[in-house]
Amino acid sequence: MSQVRDLFFDEFYDELERVTRDLQADQEEPGALPALNDTFLKHWTPHEADTDDRPHALISVDGGVQQSRYAYGGFIAVARALAITHTPGQQPTLSKTVKIHIQDTYDNRDRGFIPGYARIIAEYDAAAQAARKALDRGLRPLVLLDGSLYIARFPYAIREYRHHPVLLRDFFTSLADLRRLAYDNGFPLAAVSKDSTVFYLHMHLLRRALHDAGLSRVATLLNVAPTPLDLSFRMEAWDAADREALKPFLDARPLCDTHLVDECAPAEGYTQPLLLAPSIYYGRENAPALYTRIRNALPQETAESIIASMSTFFQCPGVATTYWKPTADARPFRVDLAAHSLGHNEPWINQAGNRFHEGEAGLLENVLNHLLHWYCNDVEYNLPLKQTDTLARFDRNLYTSRYEPFIVRRLEEAGLDIRGTRRSLREID
Repeated sequence: MSQVRDLFFDEFYDELERVTRDLQADQEEPGALPALNDTFLKHWTPHEADTDDRPHALISVDGGVQQSRYAYGGFIAVARALAITHTPGQQPTLSKTVKIHIQDTYDNRDRGFIPGYARIIAEYDAAAQAARKALDRGLRPLVLLDGSLYIARFPYAIREYRHHPVLLRDFFTSLADLRRLAYDNGFPLAAVSKDSTVFYLHMHLLRRALHDAGLSRVATLLNVAPTPLDLSFRMEAWDAADREALKPFLDARPLCDTHLVDECAPAEGYTQPLLLAPSIYYGRENAPALYTRIRNALPQETAESIIASMSTFFQCPGVATTYWKPTADARPFRVDLAAHSLGHNEPWINQAGNRFHEGEAGLLENVLNHLLHWYCNDVEYNLPLKQTDTLARFDRNLYTSRYEPFIVRRLEEAGLDIRGTRRSLREID
């Protein structure tokens, strides 16, 4: 450290010492089991996957996105996605898509959201394209995406629908197309998340533990708290008796789902699948309240096209999530599965709350067999997804040197004023 020569290093080190002292005070006692350990084990299934039982052709899907900003609000998002179909004894086949969105964008929130929508559209379109090709060849596909099938941040803000309505319509259309294709043809649609930090399982187990302990009234107080952080704020308004009753079920440091599984799972296996309710608010006639707001804010034709695509999406079956440990020493992965693969064919719009799947795991174990067959380690956790990621990854230098010049030239030919921002023009030493 004495060799470090930096203007701010002394201040940095003092601040680091202060912060770590505060963090140490929040840690559990060494070796202490999580408060929900016993409840967790009731919903854990040991499973040594049969890697020879893989009746499906695996379709691995991934994508990348890049963006450009220009003076006076000019904004471009370019997404590309690749789906690779892996069939035993045959050469892999590729399906590729590109999505370009060009629009004046003045709000940093939109600049953050638009690339994500474009990427998901590209990935779902590539997946649907590959699945249709596989079905035409008489194969039984298993579509595997990198990430999640669940929309954690549902687009509620009317500002978004005013600014990029066509993009949001295409977003819901692409989601619905792949989900409906999987449902109609009975093949599994799954996604693997390697670093998920949600609390869906944690909060559901907490409610279960309270019910099992005869504290059903306290459990109902959790209905408006989706995470432990929300719960800690809401508890301040509770009666002292309710707060005291809840304390034995809480850890000093909240454990996200993957951390909870890592601490509690005794060996390889998976958690009881949790059917996730859509994160929406309902209005009249069991329809999303957002429909009325869209109709009030947008021209009729535009509004109805968005609502039609959104309604088609919500009429598809929903999403179940499980947490899977491939080996006793591996960290857990979150695996999402389209709910129809577990026998839940009802429209997602009809599911009012999260609930555990009861009964056989169905195609989930087929998915886990595939995942374990391709599993190497926590980094190369799925070779087909790694291969797809390598080929689909959108390098910034590639974009600025090969893609962006074509975009600029075509826009200038179309008569648009494409000038760089001062930041992009400034030379940085």
